[in-house]
Amino acid sequence: MKTKVTSRHVDLDESLRGYVEERLSRLNRYFDRVDEAHVVLSSEGHRKVADVTVHVAKAVIVSEQDADDLRSAFDRAMEKVERQIKKHKDRVRDRKHGLPMSEAAETVGGTAPETVGFVPETQAAESMTPAQALAELNAASVGFLLFLNSTTGRLNVLYRRADGQYGLVEPGE
Repeated sequence: MKTKVTSRHVDLDESLRGYVEERLSRLNRYFDRVDEAHVVLSSEGHRKVADVTVHVAKAVIVSEQDADDLRSAFDRAMEKVERQIKKHKDRVRDRKHGLPMSEAAETVGGTAPETVGFVPETQAAESMTPAQALAELNAASVGFLLFLNSTTGRLNVLYRRADGQYGLVEPGE
């Protein structure tokens, strides 16, 4: 893992630099694919800021924390980075070893797409006008109505749309 420690508006002593590099090297125990880490330690007036950026496989994890001294700001930022790396590792592991769709659907009380079956229903297509079909649709309180259009002699479907209007499906020539 490549590490880079930068300081802005503050003198970085060797003991703090060594502490930062040692803490960064421990990130490999959480996730073995940590590529690069960059730490910026800065002082803005009385505020000490630690900005930690870690590049892991297919993700960039960033944390910026402030405190009264640089070491505690860095420790707080590293705690946040470690939590995020653990979460990322769990997501990667779950994605690779997740349950098949049918098992996942059953665990939450649903039905898997491949197990959904069709329930056959029969409906007599009566000969009527679209206005009569609309009245029949409202009286039956169903989602759609299949009818034989008496003016064209063809099968039509009248249905309720999501916006509250009605749709009429007429077959093309």
